Amino acid sequence: MDVFILVFVGLILLGLAGKLLDSTVGLGYGTFLAPMLLILGFPVYRVVPAILLSEFLSAGLTAVMHRAAGTVESHPDSRDFKVSGLLSLLGLVGAFAGVFLAAGTTPLFVVVYVSITVIVTGTLVVNGFAWTFSWPRLTMLGFVASMNKGLSGGGYGPLIAGGQILTGRETKKALATTAVAESVTTSVSWLLYWQLGIVSVNPATMLQLDIPLVIGAVISAPISVYLVRRSKPRLLIPIVGITGVLLGVVTLMKTLFGNEVAIAVTVLTFFFLLVSVASARYQRAMLKEEPITL
Repeated sequence: MDVFILVFVGLILLGLAGKLLDSTVGLGYGTFLAPMLLILGFPVYRVVPAILLSEFLSAGLTAVMHRAAGTVESHPDSRDFKVSGLLSLLGLVGAFAGVFLAAGTTPLFVVVYVSITVIVTGTLVVNGFAWTFSWPRLTMLGFVASMNKGLSGGGYGPLIAGGQILTGRETKKALATTAVAESVTTSVSWLLYWQLGIVSVNPATMLQLDIPLVIGAVISAPISVYLVRRSKPRLLIPIVGITGVLLGVVTLMKTLFGNEVAIAVTVLTFFFLLVSVASARYQRAMLKEEPITL
């Protein structure tokens, strides 16, 4: 089979898997795809805009389908509407900050920033990051997450969707409102990259990365809406967090020190995270006087 077809199909599957994870757990698309694509050899200024474009289309479709399924309310007085509106407004501001910061720095800085963002957000997830819901705190996190998205393509879901879920907000509503705001943030970010001349809309160029990611991400929309209504996504969160940290470590170490150091440090990090998660589970079980299950 032609190499181009294999790569094209592989990217579709990556986009599909990443967006399913993102839409059902609240993190994963940019946070995982960015370092994964960098490891595969794609340049950072191709990776970030491609992720933004595919996520804009898929997140927008997901948000519309959530509304059609009755997952969220659209009445102006509802919390769903207010949260979505505030996050969307912050998405506009944060997108400008992130994209212009990316345009004014070197590719190495962006790669390192992407890696550190993934490591930090994955660590927050592994350790059960939680914050008490308040409008000022949501405003601060919304701006930071939007800037991360515009600059690195990731780091949005763990702060916004994951944070809302861990405050006790219903998972379905948190994921749906995040999809609305994320579609705004990613669309503005991509348009800014295009306006600055960083993005090419040449079909031949877009076939190499953008289009297969868009196809995979869009296919995920109806599947993810169904899974959100049927599944228990919290069960996946520790696994997702560990995977995010490992991908970030691989990308950072490979960029700065080469493959051998990247492999060694990643293996050590993996075992450290396993011990940390096992220790945390043991402590929770002891506090609750519950049996520990393996």
